Amino acid sequence: MNLDLTDEQAALDETVVDVLTRETTDEARLASLDAGGFLDVVADAGVIEGVLVVERAAAALMPSLAARVLVGPLAGVADLPPLVGLVEGGRDGRIVRDATMCGAFFVVDDDRVLLVTRDEAEVEPVASMFGPHVGRVTVRGGTALDATAAARVRQGWDAAIALEAGAVMAAAIQMTADYVTNRFQFGHPIGTFQGVQQQLARAHAMATAARWLARRAAWFVDDAFLTASAATYACHAATVVSTNTHQVTGAIGITSEHGLVDLTGRLLAIRQEHGGQRAHARRTAQARRANPSTAPSPIPLPEPVS
Repeated sequence: MNLDLTDEQAALDETVVDVLTRETTDEARLASLDAGGFLDVVADAGVIEGVLVVERAAAALMPSLAARVLVGPLAGVADLPPLVGLVEGGRDGRIVRDATMCGAFFVVDDDRVLLVTRDEAEVEPVASMFGPHVGRVTVRGGTALDATAAARVRQGWDAAIALEAGAVMAAAIQMTADYVTNRFQFGHPIGTFQGVQQQLARAHAMATAARWLARRAAWFVDDAFLTASAATYACHAATVVSTNTHQVTGAIGITSEHGLVDLTGRLLAIRQEHGGQRAHARRTAQARRANPSTAPSPIPLPEPVS
């Protein structure tokens, strides 16, 4: 099994990193990615390319690109605005990450999924530790998706949770590894102490597992067991990574100047989406019970519909 990126995928990944490094605001980053065609990369290149864009944006703490780059195209929904939000529940006001920047929303409501334009929703800005663009969304209209597209939105959201969590966990671990390499105590970097190494090794192993489960779930997005189990494991891993990175960074890790809380705060927000870890676990069990021996197969991309 070859898990290495192709030359084209590696070049795309490097270009996305360059854009995210060069631009300094969320608005500028989003505009540059849109102008470069990166928001439509699933239709133009494939699922894995979309995964790379979503992961890099999440690690850079950009507004979530998962719905626009990955979930929408996998569901066959085209002509989406540059940023799309994912909303859980009915029409009452729901707290949504990045809502104030979104031009549309996928609203997941039991067995229905609606595509809601910005004109069909009210968005009220909300002050939150989860980011500067959080809003309360109240749905006033929308267009129902068919059953296949709705299922792919729900399962794509689970895959997106795992993808974003995996990328943010990796960034938190890298930040912490840099800190323990340069923080000296008793004449040695604290990263040379076995207790510190053990905690970061466990965090790294779980974050890596979450990333590969997420990538597999994105590839097999029609498999409800894979998508739900990827989200379940990612939420569990996020708890371990947050705890372990904060433990080894100590007091500096909870300061806004250090930056770790920006990453672990994002993990906390991701862990609450689409019902949270218990809902993911429940969907995992339901999917396994419904299809106990079904092997996954990769999906053909649907023809986009306006």
